[in-house]
Amino acid sequence: LNNNFLIIYNNILCTFDHTSVCFFIDLVVVFRTHLSHLMPTALNNIRGDKDVNTSKICETSCGDEISSSKRDDDIIDKMLSSSRRTDSGELPVLTGRLSLKHVRLSVDDDSTRAVRNTLDSKVIANPTAENGPSGKKKDGFLRSFSRESSIAVAMLDSQGRFDTFSNLTLTWTKINVSADVTTGCFSKKVISEKRILKGVNGIVEPGQFVAIMGASGAGKTTLLNTLAFRNEAKLKVSGSIKANGLDITKSQLKLISSYVQQEDCFIGTLTVKEVMMFHANLRMDRSYNRKEKEKRVDAVLNKLGLTKVKDSLCGYPGGLIRGISGGERKRLSVATEMLMDPPLLFIDEPTSGLDSFMAESIVKLIGKLASANRTILCTIHQPTSEVFALFDRVCLMAEGQVAYLGKSEDCLEHFNKAGFPCPKNFNPADHYIFTLAIRPGSEDKCRQRCKELTEYYESSQDYEAVRRRIREVEFEQDKKDINLSRNRIQSSPIQQCFSNFKRSFFNTVRNPSYTRMRLAQQLVIGLLAGLVYFKIKDDAEELQNKSGALFFLVTSFTFGNIFIQANTIPLELPVVKREYQNGMYSTLPYLISKVFCEFPFIILLPLLQMAICYFMIGLRNTAEAFFISVAACVGVSFAATGLGLFISAWAGDVRIASAMAAPLIMPFFLFGGLFQNSKSARVYGYPFKYASWFRYGFNMLIINEYKGAANETEILEHFDLKENHLWWPNFAALFIIGGVGIILAWSCLICRVRR
Repeated sequence: LNNNFLIIYNNILCTFDHTSVCFFIDLVVVFRTHLSHLMPTALNNIRGDKDVNTSKICETSCGDEISSSKRDDDIIDKMLSSSRRTDSGELPVLTGRLSLKHVRLSVDDDSTRAVRNTLDSKVIANPTAENGPSGKKKDGFLRSFSRESSIAVAMLDSQGRFDTFSNLTLTWTKINVSADVTTGCFSKKVISEKRILKGVNGIVEPGQFVAIMGASGAGKTTLLNTLAFRNEAKLKVSGSIKANGLDITKSQLKLISSYVQQEDCFIGTLTVKEVMMFHANLRMDRSYNRKEKEKRVDAVLNKLGLTKVKDSLCGYPGGLIRGISGGERKRLSVATEMLMDPPLLFIDEPTSGLDSFMAESIVKLIGKLASANRTILCTIHQPTSEVFALFDRVCLMAEGQVAYLGKSEDCLEHFNKAGFPCPKNFNPADHYIFTLAIRPGSEDKCRQRCKELTEYYESSQDYEAVRRRIREVEFEQDKKDINLSRNRIQSSPIQQCFSNFKRSFFNTVRNPSYTRMRLAQQLVIGLLAGLVYFKIKDDAEELQNKSGALFFLVTSFTFGNIFIQANTIPLELPVVKREYQNGMYSTLPYLISKVFCEFPFIILLPLLQMAICYFMIGLRNTAEAFFISVAACVGVSFAATGLGLFISAWAGDVRIASAMAAPLIMPFFLFGGLFQNSKSARVYGYPFKYASWFRYGFNMLIINEYKGAANETEILEHFDLKENHLWWPNFAALFIIGGVGIILAWSCLICRVRR
């Protein structure tokens, strides 16, 4: 059209609500001579306007009600054909039922390059139409959303973490990664250094879906983790990683990227939408209200095809709770990271554990995300030929070096020229992996072949094109600084505590077998104590029997709570580690929410057990004495909960935590005041004596039981207590011990999640 054209490149969005129509149009206008050359029929009133002033503003609307069956092209033609020239010579103003405000058109008089003009999405409605013929305002009159993806539309006015970059190019040069090879059990001795990556260069640009492939041990996962700054702490890393030509740090990259792990880590008792809302509440900007977050969540679920299962439980693979399928779990992993609409996305093995059909579906979905100008880099293991054809570019790794980086369709020709043609009717991806693999028994031959391929690539035009493109990106003048004004964690500490508490509460409520087990435990122990020590008589054997019964109560609440809490953190540690690294919450709110969720059990279970056994044993029959005994058991339960969380966070594994619990409890158990008189404790046993929650709980029960008795002084002296000793200092000591346990658990958990 003589270098004059108008591109309408975005969707025309139509939402019909009886008498209302809402449009969203994003226009790119490029014109060099006369606009009349473009569409003489539609714009015949605008002739010879070569010099159009910058920022001409017009308001357009549709004057007639449009049927929902109209196609987008018909709608555009109707809008253009109904235009009328205004007196001022500007683009026409159309009157009617609905109008869209301010389509800005800008022209660069000195060049012919395209200028993107953004539509202000604020809608101005005709008051008559909005209120209706009767003058009554209609609910839900104006709505707008994107049929293809409301994520792309939301980016225009997003206040999230990814405002800085709409397009992001990631480059890396001379990446070297090595690890020390050690020997010995206790004193580690470094015997050699193993090089994992050797001088790796590469680039991935917006709109590209790049797959890192290679045989096992080639270094593909190490490369992905290094680029995402998620490499292990014991690795030695050197080289340069840049975003849009600027050096970038770990904290900066977290603000503009997301990482989808290979393992799908979710709390199985939550539904798909609850998982998404949990991420939305903790990751989206605080300026979003709940309705906006729900709208964003629904849009992402619809985009990834999870709307039908949004109310289904996630479940545990192979566990007691059944949930969504493996493919749906993988899509949910991608969905949680797409909430923030990151320009850069790292994905580790997206097809792991899926059949060929589901693997192809997942890769197609990721490819669509990349087509929206996202930069996506993933690792993949042995894809099918159909899946391989879906990648824009591939990066083949061999022995820690790049054997090829370029277009996937050009890879076959590259291997043919290198002297390793692909056999007929053979999967190209399998051929590349077999060629680059180190086979047992012929290691030297395979390494020599890998060396030849890497050297051939470094001398090829593909390698020079990558190097040249990296230099171009680094020297571009329109670089944008990365905005670090936002915190890594978007939500407030109160929001973090509330969201974690809500999730823990749902996890408990939707696992009724867990609650029934704990209730049954207290019922059995309460009946056992009541039957064994039933109606203790007031004779010479009273002291031994009562002291045994009281110490048994302290012991039952200790072991019951510690062993239950010892399994808590190891089971949730993969989820907590992933969410912490994503900047969703810190470790202290997580622990506080776990403790608060345990408080109903800490208070109600002692009350239930004491209600069963207290009067069966025949303890002091007053309301005050009963509730003080309950308070003593509550204090012991809290102390045991804190120490159980400490063991759980320290061990990090269910089996190790269970094995560690008993040996750690025993020293405090022996200094509890029943098996050894406190006066005879050795100096080296003082730390266990004064830190023993058994001792404080037992002392509290003894003081309460023999208060006002005829032989009170004699009995208290037997247990190294005095008549003026009160029960509440022991109660305070129990809560202090529990608090110390929570603090120790916090410090251990920080070390766990930062590894």
